Amino acid sequence: MLRAVCEKYDVKMPEDSEKMLRGISKGFGTGHICAALVSSIMALGLICPLEEVSSLRMEFLEKFHNEHKSLACIDLRNTIECKNIVAKCAEILEEVIDKRLGLEECIASLQIP
Repeated sequence: MLRAVCEKYDVKMPEDSEKMLRGISKGFGTGHICAALVSSIMALGLICPLEEVSSLRMEFLEKFHNEHKSLACIDLRNTIECKNIVAKCAEILEEVIDKRLGLEECIASLQIP
């Protein structure tokens, strides 16, 4: 998810991010919070201004929950395949970022060296 967001919005992925994310690359394995949701929220933190991340996170989670009635991996897996969850997360993430901030504002606020 992070790599795709970085490519779409032309943002440099911080060094060692992919290594750091190895622990959730196949989910958490607990049936609780979905790793695709977590990585989507991490993407918001990576590309959007700090003062906007909290409200964007809540908007993202609300949109996802309204559509799927849960944020729990175990509930989601009973109704939708993981690859489709990832695709839905990407769709909602793009909608939230583009609608609330606009691409220029997100990119202009980056503090990544």
